[in-house]
Amino acid sequence: MQEILSKKILGARIKSLRLEKAYAQVDIANLLNLSRSNYSQIELGNQYPSFHTLCALSKHYQKSYEWLLHGEENQTAALLDPVPVAGLLNELETSLKNFSTCLEKLENELQNIKARIALS
Repeated sequence: MQEILSKKILGARIKSLRLEKAYAQVDIANLLNLSRSNYSQIELGNQYPSFHTLCALSKHYQKSYEWLLHGEENQTAALLDPVPVAGLLNELETSLKNFSTCLEKLENELQNIKARIALS
């Protein structure tokens, strides 16, 4: 993973998101439970945001940590196609049903063995 280039670049990236959505600093500071002054220091690049702050920003702006920290998406995440998810879920559901059926058969076999042992 790349290193964070600088606090200034990270701050500028966060500021650009805020301006893109036309939010005031005080609005985002309130969202993050920070003072406006503290949030301003992040945007100016004078301090790094905490993990909690990065998490909240990521969720609020619907951006990945990769993008917030480096300005680009993780290449492997970008290559993943969301379309096959439905197929994977169907396969998983089928597998679970088959597994459940196998467990029922095993339970019946165990009951038959216990019955035979009890008769002996």
